[in-house]
Amino acid sequence: MSDTKCEVVSALVAENSQEQDESLLISLDIEDDKLFLLHFIIGTYFGPDLRTHKLIKQSAFQIQASKKNVVADELSGSLMKRAEVERVYYHILRNVDQSLIILPRKLRYYFNGKRNGSNGDCPLFVDLYPQKLHPETRVGNRYKFIKSIVFINDPDTSCMRKDCVERFKQLTGLDSFALSLSVEVTESNSVVEANEVEDKMDESLEPLKEIEHVLEVPTTCDGNDKAGICTSGEESDVAAKPEAISEDEGELMVGLMDIGECDDAYLFRVALPGVKRDEKYFSCAVEDNGKVLIRGVTTTGEKRVQRYSQLFEMQTQNLCLPGHFSVSFRLPGPVHPEDFSGNFGTDGILEAIVMKKLQKQTV
Repeated sequence: MSDTKCEVVSALVAENSQEQDESLLISLDIEDDKLFLLHFIIGTYFGPDLRTHKLIKQSAFQIQASKKNVVADELSGSLMKRAEVERVYYHILRNVDQSLIILPRKLRYYFNGKRNGSNGDCPLFVDLYPQKLHPETRVGNRYKFIKSIVFINDPDTSCMRKDCVERFKQLTGLDSFALSLSVEVTESNSVVEANEVEDKMDESLEPLKEIEHVLEVPTTCDGNDKAGICTSGEESDVAAKPEAISEDEGELMVGLMDIGECDDAYLFRVALPGVKRDEKYFSCAVEDNGKVLIRGVTTTGEKRVQRYSQLFEMQTQNLCLPGHFSVSFRLPGPVHPEDFSGNFGTDGILEAIVMKKLQKQTV
């Protein structure tokens, strides 16, 4: 049995220590496979977003191996949703045994934990991305952003020790490190503008379409005639669930949803076909009582569509009509709004996870 302890603050082992001018090779001496995979992914598929990264992106491990000290002036100031980072992590591990995947609450500790004397045997996000260079910010109750990090979809692992790379491949079953995945990065000024637009929407928005699902009791809600949106609920052992409208009722539904639950979190998915994904027009807010409010703008259902200098007269209009809308529903219990992460995918599905507010039990 090796009594080598986990060195995770630097996560480095110098194989070339005799030559001070040579780069180091990264070794992750982390016994727990789950923590090893998490730290490997965050350090390999992401890196500091340097202004010089226009041509070649370097991962956090590559930066460490080169013994380069990054300073704030070298960083771009871009912002990436933490939910995007988590999405990459879960995507890479989508086919592994569930015992190798970290649950949301412990994943939150990895991102938010601070290095101290009691957690020296656990890797943390700050080991790779110091908080003074990569602070986390938030826009309302919607998204958490991490400053100045970049996604690398085909990382160079030559800075890693061979046994470390082989361990990752063996655990994940992956032969290639390349991913056919894209991650959104936002300019910092765009986030400020989005926040300002959201404030204006709060003051002026008169929703043309409104849907409400109350999960505790059977409910039937509908929007106005223009929206053509209708949902219904019926009693069940769990909660009332919205049903899809029938084909002869017309427009494709905005707001169909599914809700999932585990011991410490809720997951919800909402269908938002034809909804603008631009943060200037879209928002999702979660309150501590479990109420979720989604606001946005639909772009489908026009009578005329212009594409490539051609004007099309639409013969049918089954998709949702254009305009502002809001969707509201209530989760089965209270939550921590600050522990909310979501992703609005190109498939038109908003998926989000929010941590439960668990009651303290007294003995």
